[in-house]
Amino acid sequence: MNPHLLRAVFLLLTTAAVAVAQTAVVVPNGYADLEGTSASRTPFGWSSGRVQYLVDGSQLCASTAVVTELQLRLDGGNFNVDAPVAKTFQCRIDAYEVPATPGTMSSNWAVNIGTATAQTLYDGQLVAPAAVRTFPYPNPWTLTIPLQAPLVYLRANGNLLLDLTVTGGAGDNWPADGFFFHATEARGEVTRIVDDAACSVAGSALAIDVPQVAGNGVVGGSLNVTHTATAGGPPIAFVYHALGLDNRQAGGVPLPVSLAALGAPACALHVDPLLGALVPTSAGGQVWPLPATPAAVGVPLFTQAIGIDFVSGALVPSRTAWQVRIGAATAPAGPAQMVHRSNYTTQTTGSLSPTGYYGLVMRFVGAFQ
Repeated sequence: MNPHLLRAVFLLLTTAAVAVAQTAVVVPNGYADLEGTSASRTPFGWSSGRVQYLVDGSQLCASTAVVTELQLRLDGGNFNVDAPVAKTFQCRIDAYEVPATPGTMSSNWAVNIGTATAQTLYDGQLVAPAAVRTFPYPNPWTLTIPLQAPLVYLRANGNLLLDLTVTGGAGDNWPADGFFFHATEARGEVTRIVDDAACSVAGSALAIDVPQVAGNGVVGGSLNVTHTATAGGPPIAFVYHALGLDNRQAGGVPLPVSLAALGAPACALHVDPLLGALVPTSAGGQVWPLPATPAAVGVPLFTQAIGIDFVSGALVPSRTAWQVRIGAATAPAGPAQMVHRSNYTTQTTGSLSPTGYYGLVMRFVGAFQ
């Protein structure tokens, strides 16, 4: 019997007799119900592609993981393009336990593998299904890869390297949800969750932004949210900024909620507004103080705004809304890293981010101890 399969059977029998706390783990941790901070067209957005995805073992388990499925989801907030059509690939996935870390990963495929032994998890046809973006983000886990052999990972042996290659696809439109975390600067993890250009009132429009600069959104500091008003109709003299902890429901009502009752039928509320601040449009934005307690690191915040013309009573909701996970006071170590190449045809290297940690938001289904 294959030694990896034998080990898998033993571990599955062992975990069946023990209460296992988790049956699924999302990497990066904390993004199971949050939209990722980036997106990736590789590997499923091209006719062929290769990805080496290196996961820090602490993201998966304390000691052992036995994984039976890998799942991915359509990006929502970054590549807001037409809905992807179904695509069929030939796909191979190998797994390795390696000494490399997300911070030391190479752009060379062979260097990352080193002398590690492959576990072949999947080798055959794979369908990336047609999908439709659905508010609130994140989108469902619509791309499931049922492994033909279970992935057995022992953390003591190193970190987990997944090597995924697809060929024979067609089209260029299946961006998967992804992440990017800056490697040298402390900042919040920022994601745009709405950008609806149709949201305007009689020619006036409002957009908000969260500048992705060092220090913005860090615990013990502040969150700076800027606004830009375009007054083609009612002048926007003031902006009411809202901040909340949820983008799924507000007061028990599922989000988003149409704002037609406020005279803005093309707009919607996308966040639960727990806090609010009214500022003159000329102020340029709102600065929210953030708690200094370390427990606040990783807490997600959601922000949207509404412009006000007190003369006419017109209300102009912002067409954009944002998600921010509060960052630590120091730049984080990477939860994972990805080397990737679109249109892969046996090249020896791929692309590696020079400034941060970049990769797919991936759901591992199985047993974790």
